[in-house]
Amino acid sequence: MGAVIELRDVRKSYVPGVPVLQGVDLDVRAGEVTALVGANGSGKSTLVKILSGYHEPDRGSRIRFGDQAMEGHIHPGQARAAGVRFVHQESRMVAGVSVLENLLTDRLGTGSLGRLDWPAERRRAQAFLDEHGIAVDVRDDAGRLTLADAAKIAIARAAGSESDTGLRALILDEPTAALGRDDAAEMLDWVRALARGRGVGVLLIGHRLEEILATADRVAVLRSGRIVADTSVAELDHDRLVEQIVGRAIEAYYPERDGATGAPVLEVGNLSGGAVRGVSFSVAAGEVLGITGLPGSGFEDVPYLLVDPRSGARGELTIAGRAIEVARTPVRARVQAGIALVPADRKRRALATSVSVTGNVGLPHLRQFRRWAGLSARAEHRLADGVVRDYAVSPTDATAITGNLSGGNQQKVVIGKWMSTRPRVLVVHEPTQAVDVGAKAEIFKLLADAAADGMAAVIVSVEYDDLAHLCDRVLVVGAGRIVAELAGDALGPESLTTAAYRSGVEPLPEPASLR
Repeated sequence: MGAVIELRDVRKSYVPGVPVLQGVDLDVRAGEVTALVGANGSGKSTLVKILSGYHEPDRGSRIRFGDQAMEGHIHPGQARAAGVRFVHQESRMVAGVSVLENLLTDRLGTGSLGRLDWPAERRRAQAFLDEHGIAVDVRDDAGRLTLADAAKIAIARAAGSESDTGLRALILDEPTAALGRDDAAEMLDWVRALARGRGVGVLLIGHRLEEILATADRVAVLRSGRIVADTSVAELDHDRLVEQIVGRAIEAYYPERDGATGAPVLEVGNLSGGAVRGVSFSVAAGEVLGITGLPGSGFEDVPYLLVDPRSGARGELTIAGRAIEVARTPVRARVQAGIALVPADRKRRALATSVSVTGNVGLPHLRQFRRWAGLSARAEHRLADGVVRDYAVSPTDATAITGNLSGGNQQKVVIGKWMSTRPRVLVVHEPTQAVDVGAKAEIFKLLADAAADGMAAVIVSVEYDDLAHLCDRVLVVGAGRIVAELAGDALGPESLTTAAYRSGVEPLPEPASLR
């Protein structure tokens, strides 16, 4: 099949003499899924921004969409006219208006609709969602959609209906970042069917290597601004792909831990709220506790019930011997008591992306930095420089705007910011979401080192492999309650998967340690 996207010697430098892309050559063929992977900072985001018209490539770069050569700065209208559609990682539905109005956005923008027949448009839009298996009412407020449903609608909107013959290529930037395993698998099956059935060329940018290997026909690896490998997926396995991405074999992907623990520093009794119903557990100093379950089981609510007084939590909470009123104690007081949260949605709940690394790291310390004439810039910069150094943030300039950092480096800023408060307990929700394999290994070591120093860590995640290798114990939540506790030889990816799925269809016996 012919190339629907052809890149030759694509280059980009933001600063003269400091290249981000150093001559990228890549073909995306009709009827195939081509995956593009690489470590954070390898140039993936820059390449997508060039193709979508956000950045202009350097002189001499050659880009073709089908038989049309793109000269200089690509206008988004040119890409669309050539049949190239995009779904960006940060795609969001417009809140405050209906799903229907979101689906009509492109057509409304052309001014070609004339007077709308709303009942007919509703029927057409509902049929469109039904065609793609998306169980959403088009009259619903789009701002109330789950992240999974919003992601599905964004991809379906870009792909169009079966009768849309203008689609030639679909570029998906981290399409499953907000999805659980089942939703992600369903979406990627649909993406493969789209490529095969309609002859669409798909460029899939992602970090979840198991999804890449299960979905793609070819995998191109971008490292330091160059394509260093372009391989049929039939010739790859997980370890070889990791080696291609980082340029070396990762001998110890998960850090070794001795598992030594001390006295309990977090005690939770009968915690309820959201989908959670009477959860009790404790975590000792130096312990890494995992919490998992199927999406919607309630395990995702636990981090916010522990830390956010607006979550509607009920129950008992004690941090380092200090009783906390879960419904009333403000976040600042909880941080002072020794607990901190790294949320899953770092851009909306953990970072001010338009502010520098220094500004973000300093936020929990504003009172500490206060002087009679304002804030102590020297103290703020000293703290931020230490976080950048200790947590290997790249670039090493703490004045860099946080939103311009790669996902892995943003996550290290968030972890470093809260670790700088010296918490007794760190709660981390999906610590490596949208993070490359190299940064994952670094983040795992940071958490392991903190536990070795006596901090208690609570990792809330759907990544069963990571939990099995990092945690001393893992609690499995089903229907809002703890239904299994796994530790020691019983703790493994397969046993976690079994416990999570059994919890969705039948009750499990109460763990002996919880009776």
